[in-house]
Amino acid sequence: MSSIDISNLSVAELAALKGSIESIIGGRRESELIRLRETFEDMAAESGFTLEEVMQATPSKKRAAVQAKYRNPDNHEQTWTGRGRKPLWAVALVESGGSLEDCLI
Repeated sequence: MSSIDISNLSVAELAALKGSIESIIGGRRESELIRLRETFEDMAAESGFTLEEVMQATPSKKRAAVQAKYRNPDNHEQTWTGRGRKPLWAVALVESGGSLEDCLI
């Protein structure tokens, strides 16, 4: 792409150039969107679907939340499923001689 020197253009010339550029960008954007849509329609058709079916498809459901297995005896709002890293309250409980079995829900 060649470099165009616009530093010597007047404000009116720059404004006219800006308008031309915005118009060209709008037209190119429209044609690229149409081309992409046609490509996507072709891809969907090759798979036996319409583009509308593809766009309405939703990903599979997330796994259900795991129920809490343990509850902090000092703060019943703090719970833990027993998976992953132990929360600080569980670590402190075990270090102080307590047992997680005492916290089972």
